[in-house]
Amino acid sequence: MNKLFFYFLIIGFLSSTPIQSQVIRIPDKFDFMSVPDEYGISTLLRLYFEKYQYKAEVMSGVSEKNLLLNIPLNDYGVMIKKKGNFLITKVQVAIVNATGKEIAISPEGTSRHKEYRYAYIEAIRSAMDQFTTLKNHALPQANATQSKSTASTPEPQAILEGKAPLPERKVTLDQYLEARTLSANSIGLFEKKVLSPTLVLYKTSSRDCFMVTQNDAPKGVLLYRNQQWFWEYYEENQLRVVPQYISGL
Repeated sequence: MNKLFFYFLIIGFLSSTPIQSQVIRIPDKFDFMSVPDEYGISTLLRLYFEKYQYKAEVMSGVSEKNLLLNIPLNDYGVMIKKKGNFLITKVQVAIVNATGKEIAISPEGTSRHKEYRYAYIEAIRSAMDQFTTLKNHALPQANATQSKSTASTPEPQAILEGKAPLPERKVTLDQYLEARTLSANSIGLFEKKVLSPTLVLYKTSSRDCFMVTQNDAPKGVLLYRNQQWFWEYYEENQLRVVPQYISGL
């Protein structure tokens, strides 16, 4: 197994011990969403907080409107401030405590993508990349005088169809792949600052399905469902289904 394949299969790194005890609670449906975790935004935020060494959880069945009713007193919540027009999307990510007080807010992230899916992803990534309060681990510690119980739902795991579920894989944001057109029928997925594609996609009759090759060898399919791309392939006679985060596809 070559190094590139091993690196991609792991998709992530073992994060170090979180730098504070509070859990950052993320609603699975923000006000601008029509369905939970639309465009993978809630999951994207969780991955960013974990990248910055914070404990984070996407709260299943919790919307931005009722978020404060579901945050333990010593934890934080996430809200998104959105504005803009048909030419540009602008967002800010706000960290609030259980009373709704704003603890920290990101700089404004922007995107000029015309499609909402890519516009929101790019704008939120931009906002989180500039969020120095998180990067510098400068969120204040909350001092709770009492606590309240909340129902928790286990994080969804990667799927292994027909077998037991695969262990959850953590994905670092540095491993987003960028889609670039190679020919009329093929698209390359590139890592940052890499000149040759990690994967090559070949178009099919469906815009939500691509044939995948890796190192010029067939390597499964890429499917779009539930606002997320998934790379499916067989390894040791088992079907692996891996979330694949892609920019520009």
